[in-house]
Amino acid sequence: MSNAYISKNYTNDIIVRIIASQVVLIALITLITRYEFLFVFLAIDFFLRAFTNVTSPLALVGKSIISIFQLKPTPVFATPKKFAASLGFGMSLIIYFLFQFQFDYAAWSIAGILIICATLESVFKICLGCSIHSIIVAPFLNARFNK
Repeated sequence: MSNAYISKNYTNDIIVRIIASQVVLIALITLITRYEFLFVFLAIDFFLRAFTNVTSPLALVGKSIISIFQLKPTPVFATPKKFAASLGFGMSLIIYFLFQFQFDYAAWSIAGILIICATLESVFKICLGCSIHSIIVAPFLNARFNK
């Protein structure tokens, strides 16, 4: 087992937190510089992590950091993290299109929520998307499959 990859059902929590830090940084840079296309980059990265098995650019950076510092993997269940990434995908696209249609206050508000969520994950290991998954999605799936 490599330092970065854990399994199909689990992911490395350290990489998740490094990715969240990168999301905060890229979102802040985007808001400061007004290079809104970087939200498209974030959307693509979130899409790759949520809906494919392709390693995203931000995950590659996270794996490199883990390799350089030889950090031991910390396994965490992947499904809630993938759900959180799908929320990030949607938010990033919405932010981009809100900026394109000049709804700047709405775009800034949703970007602020994205930054808060990513900061909570990166700094405090609090995943709001995972909480939404466990409160809404998991009970629905359990009820559906236990019939």
